[in-house]
Amino acid sequence: MSKRRRRTTAATIERWIKEGRGKGHFAEYKPWLTIHDVPSHGVVTRIRGWKSGRLHHYLSEHYELAHHYQMEWALDVVDIREQYPLLPLEKTMFIAQKLGIRHPIDPKTKHPIVMTTDMLLTVRSGEELRCIAHSIKPSAKLNRRVLDKLQIEKYYFKDLDIEWRLITENQINYDLVKNVEWLHSAKVLDEVACLTDELVCELESVLYEWIVNIDKPLAKITLDLDAKMDLPMGASMNVVRYLIANRLWEVDMSRRILPTQKRLEIQVNHFQNWRTDHENNRISVSRR
Repeated sequence: MSKRRRRTTAATIERWIKEGRGKGHFAEYKPWLTIHDVPSHGVVTRIRGWKSGRLHHYLSEHYELAHHYQMEWALDVVDIREQYPLLPLEKTMFIAQKLGIRHPIDPKTKHPIVMTTDMLLTVRSGEELRCIAHSIKPSAKLNRRVLDKLQIEKYYFKDLDIEWRLITENQINYDLVKNVEWLHSAKVLDEVACLTDELVCELESVLYEWIVNIDKPLAKITLDLDAKMDLPMGASMNVVRYLIANRLWEVDMSRRILPTQKRLEIQVNHFQNWRTDHENNRISVSRR
């Protein structure tokens, strides 16, 4: 179904500001634009974030979502705010005028639009938090007009002492992206069918032993264990995905995981340490 563009007027901008768009952090953040507000040239996407716990709105599945997966996996990234507005509008208009660049306008109403950056990341650096802005564009679309608008973004964030970066396909590791996409729905136990804390604890040691010692593709090993343990098909694979997603098993995420074709190479197993801490925390809570 095609989406109707929400026309930009002064009243629209004022209403969206009052709605709190562009404000908040983590689950409370509201993007300035959602998939319902603008037509997209690709497949629009909403995905629940690991770090934010809310639905993220991406207007280009191929690039913005791919970079989202990279940032979900990055340890130093604390929060991801997409479609972040460059407010107040007067500031980007002033920058555009200073640079001699036409400010973007709504083609129908001719009213200046509120510019957005694709992602504003909150990044942990030691004990401090800082922001980094990422604009995500395919290199094939970096024409003169797009570069002009990116210049406005760059100067906007420079004035705020916020680092700004342009991300193209050259900064996207698609093996990592595909791996995180495969893991993404298995991060939270309660959201995975047939997966419980007890089942993870019961299967982890057997899975680890089989994967390390049996020279077979991962999918073959997990299906064999499902059959042996009389589990629903896919249960053992979900345990593997949960363990990797939560970094309890370390694997080389920069290389594509191909469950039906290759063995899984587990570099480090942190599960026992996690299990001990998990059980100690549970006992501590029960004694309160």
